[in-house]
Amino acid sequence: MTVAGPARAQAPINVASGSWADQLVQLANLVKPQPDACSAHCWVLERMHLTGAVDKGSVDFELSGEALAHGTYDIPLFGPAAKVRLENVTLNGAPASIGFEDGHYYFHTSASRFVVKGKLVLPDDRTVTVVGPLDALDADVTGGRITEGAHVTALAGGQLHFDAEGAAPPAQPPIFSIARALRVGKSIEFEYRVTAQSGASLGVLHLPLRYGERVLDVAGSTGWKIEGEDLLLPTSGKTAEITVTGTLANVSSLSPDPRAPFEWWLLESDGEHRVVATGDAKQHDASESPIVRREPNSRLFLVQRGQHLDVTVQTLESVDVLAATVRSHSRLLVLTSSGDLVAQDTLGYDNNGLDYLYFTPNGKPLYLATDNVSERVMHKDGSDELMIPMQLGAHTLTVQSLSERPIGSLFGRVVLPASRVPLATTSEDVTLGLPASLHPVLVTGGDHTKGPFSRSDGVALALSALAAALALSGWKKRALGAATLFGLWVVAKPLFVVALAGGVVSLAWPVFARLGKSARRATLALAALGVVVIGVPALVTTASKSEVAVAGARAVDAEQKNEPTTPEMHESALDQRANAHVTNVAADGRGDVTMTLAGQFGHAGMLDGVRPVALTMPGYAHAAVVSRQLVTPSRGFEPVVYYVTDSGLALIALAWLACAAGLAWLSRERLRALRDAARDALAPKEEPVAPVAGPATQNAQSA
Repeated sequence: MTVAGPARAQAPINVASGSWADQLVQLANLVKPQPDACSAHCWVLERMHLTGAVDKGSVDFELSGEALAHGTYDIPLFGPAAKVRLENVTLNGAPASIGFEDGHYYFHTSASRFVVKGKLVLPDDRTVTVVGPLDALDADVTGGRITEGAHVTALAGGQLHFDAEGAAPPAQPPIFSIARALRVGKSIEFEYRVTAQSGASLGVLHLPLRYGERVLDVAGSTGWKIEGEDLLLPTSGKTAEITVTGTLANVSSLSPDPRAPFEWWLLESDGEHRVVATGDAKQHDASESPIVRREPNSRLFLVQRGQHLDVTVQTLESVDVLAATVRSHSRLLVLTSSGDLVAQDTLGYDNNGLDYLYFTPNGKPLYLATDNVSERVMHKDGSDELMIPMQLGAHTLTVQSLSERPIGSLFGRVVLPASRVPLATTSEDVTLGLPASLHPVLVTGGDHTKGPFSRSDGVALALSALAAALALSGWKKRALGAATLFGLWVVAKPLFVVALAGGVVSLAWPVFARLGKSARRATLALAALGVVVIGVPALVTTASKSEVAVAGARAVDAEQKNEPTTPEMHESALDQRANAHVTNVAADGRGDVTMTLAGQFGHAGMLDGVRPVALTMPGYAHAAVVSRQLVTPSRGFEPVVYYVTDSGLALIALAWLACAAGLAWLSRERLRALRDAARDALAPKEEPVAPVAGPATQNAQSA
């Protein structure tokens, strides 16, 4: 064999040298024009024929081909050059020029047609690469076989695996085991772990794809390919560990490979699927799995020879759930005497997926903070909704806003908007603070309300109606009497108690007058004791509750309350710093904006693009509290507070006085009788004078 680098071989001699025919050919070659150089598809390899005994470690090859254009070419043969050896190579019957590059052998020729013959010595792993492209390969070997088949077409960079043992059983039975894993998710993924060991070279392992597997990757084997329903896994040496991964279209009844005494099957699924496994396979602890587990619901089965495992997949339908909720929503709204409504919303939320919260404030937003850290106030273009970034977990959100509400001259109402947060709220509490000139009368729209009237007011109204019905006759008198007596409860509760006690005494006096002296004393003692035990604590409790309510209504959070400033202080600050300037960077980054402090005060201290500061909530004298559980956008919470002004309260007082006057006019006769009885009771009593005795009386006394 001649091994050399690229060199020009002599042209094949097809005619006798020195004859007249040879001279004519040489002359024709001199006078014919040279063709253009060929750069692609310049030659073809038509057929290769392999013969010999594979178990001897070498085979004979014969390669035929043709050049498509006149020229000299380096045509590739076999590889890898570091393992394959070529012997006795001839080209058209003459010794061939053989070289190697890029890991493979090639021969150098300028013949238009060529036939290359030689001997191919197989490497230890019996794997040979045919660079090609080769149209057809025919093998007629003994003592073994070619794994890819005796007749192969269209080879280009393909590998040939020579199996020296052929169909004969190996000298030592190989160890063959498979561990499989099925992972069900959006697709069914599989992972196979193949372990093989033999006393001789393994060659190419065949792994049947019995379940319609689509192989995506193979680790531990190079040059793998799929033929029909078999996965061909070339190996080198006596042991192999191969991992095959891919996808499955569906799952069905599973059974072990006939070569393996048993198989491990690991079944896993995500939260949207459920895998049901039946059959006679035995389930084991998942920690014994030879394949790494990925899901907490993994199950491991040992399928022995003759057993089966039936697997079905159930798809679970997901439903919409709450990604974020508001635990509590506390709203404090203060209406000033000038009609400004200052609102402060405090929300405690739990978030597990939302990026932004759309919040609709009562009016112009003034302040925004998350966990007491102020944030810039941002909103969508063309919308009044605030876009508040939400953080994962439990956090607190605070928003302040300012709006205006008209105040009625005599009475009116304040309608608070419905749910302004597109999230489910567990509980929402609303407190409306009113100035001293406005008095809440009625609160509607909530599950629990705290207004100016309580249960004691209802009891007083019932007692007023009962006393009027018992003491008066006629519906006019009874209505005016109930209104007068209940108005006395609203104005002065002690006077109401005295009047009610006087009515009870007047009704019970006739019965009391008929009692004996000892019974009267006992009745008076019990009445006095009842007044002390019941009346005094009731009056004290009522007075203390009213004082606490007024004090609590006027109280303002001490942490947010600042020292009051007078207009003179503001004017002094402006006079001293009228010419001072501050430089702020515009929010859109267009440059510096210079504004005097006086200009800032003229805009009420409002600037764009800065982090806001909290506004101290104004004080209030009266309060109305209303709450509701489980507020949602479809189940809105829109409380309404009705109030009366001082002017309206004065009008109600005049009406109450008119009721009292009307009752007095209708009961004028009875009042006159009471007046006369009172006068008679208060008039001094004259002692009776003894009568003067007559003459007859005197004579009788003398006698």
